[in-house]
Amino acid sequence: MASRRQFKKVIKGKTNFLIEDAFIESLNGDQKEAEKMDTIIDDLIDNRIEMLHNVCVYPNRESKAVIKAHFNDIAKNLEVKTAEYKKKIGKVG
Repeated sequence: MASRRQFKKVIKGKTNFLIEDAFIESLNGDQKEAEKMDTIIDDLIDNRIEMLHNVCVYPNRESKAVIKAHFNDIAKNLEVKTAEYKKKIGKVG
């Protein structure tokens, strides 16, 4: 990533897309599906806040390799979580 600001925008963009999908599924489904989507949305928002916090709190006194590894871990975590939530949203729908 080029900067922390852009990295935050990527996180927000991907999670916003998933939240919108889950919200649409909850509106189009029945009550039971809406409850499942609400729990998925809540969990997704919690993970989003955690990822944004990890971007802000980085080891800035360490070497560049340690900092780069920290952000690479966050990027991998983002990809894994988005794939996981896509499966959850598709499975319920």
